[in-house]
Amino acid sequence: MKNSSLKNDACDLQCGSCTEHHNPILLGQDLITLDGLDSHKSEISFGRGEYVFKQGAYPSGLFCLSRGKVLISKVDKNGNSIVINLHKEVSFLGISDYVAEQSYQSSCLCISDVKVCMIQDDQIRMLLKNNKTFTQKVLKTLAMDYHQSNMRMLAITKKNMSARLAVALLELIEVFGLLKSGEINVYLKRSELGILSCMSTANVIRHLSLFQKSGLIIIAGKQIKIVNQDALIHESEIS
Repeated sequence: MKNSSLKNDACDLQCGSCTEHHNPILLGQDLITLDGLDSHKSEISFGRGEYVFKQGAYPSGLFCLSRGKVLISKVDKNGNSIVINLHKEVSFLGISDYVAEQSYQSSCLCISDVKVCMIQDDQIRMLLKNNKTFTQKVLKTLAMDYHQSNMRMLAITKKNMSARLAVALLELIEVFGLLKSGEINVYLKRSELGILSCMSTANVIRHLSLFQKSGLIIIAGKQIKIVNQDALIHESEIS
């Protein structure tokens, strides 16, 4: 892991603008609430491959992803890494552990250069106690994240390796989108793609090659270009 720049600066992204980027918790909050968050936060920058937080550490505030892309994973008792979620801006990170006042049960890996806003603990606790709308939206977000994680685990674990990889690629498309040229708008190392699809790195490389030979994708250096998304969807539905 690289050394984090951990430089705390005044945020250049105001909380009010997060509502324009569909942060479900901040959407609909009044200006007093948003101004209060703005005055109690700092910005931290991370490079690709760094961790915003690691499993076992304790939250000291609430992170909001303001720039970039991250992968949320956890290590089970057997040492296996499992992907819980993928996030792009703008969303809160590690919110379930923060609300539960427990150590992080997962790790947050940067899969691009990232900026996060660290909102001070006392400000969030005050909102959870006094702002009913904020609390309700936090609970709704927690429930949605829980169901999404369960759905992705069911989709991955009950399928063969080819279908697992197809599901993983489609999930990357759904979360991060495609560039105009057809490439998935995020780069994952083959090992990271293996964690996402619950496969070994060697199997990821082999099945990517098979997908390319079948005309589903084109591998160009670090990028994966989607050629036939309908065929990829069909592949993902095979048990």
